[in-house]
Amino acid sequence: MTVCNVEMPSYTYAVKAEKLLRARGYPCEIKRIDRPGSSTCGFMLSIRGHCREAIGILKNYSVPFTQIIGEEFDNAGKLR
Repeated sequence: MTVCNVEMPSYTYAVKAEKLLRARGYPCEIKRIDRPGSSTCGFMLSIRGHCREAIGILKNYSVPFTQIIGEEFDNAGKLR
């Protein structure tokens, strides 16, 4: 099962993203980032399985995120 971590710009957006994805059957949870960068609030959304589709939903609903970390994505958060 693939797992991707999506760094969020605020805790509020992390909660919004979690509710949106869970309502559509995507298992996910909010996690604290140990050493947050300057472009993140210190929280990320960890999504288990179907990361591409989940990211597409976030984009379609205009939920902002700062970075995607996962095996399907490169360092810039683009699909490989």
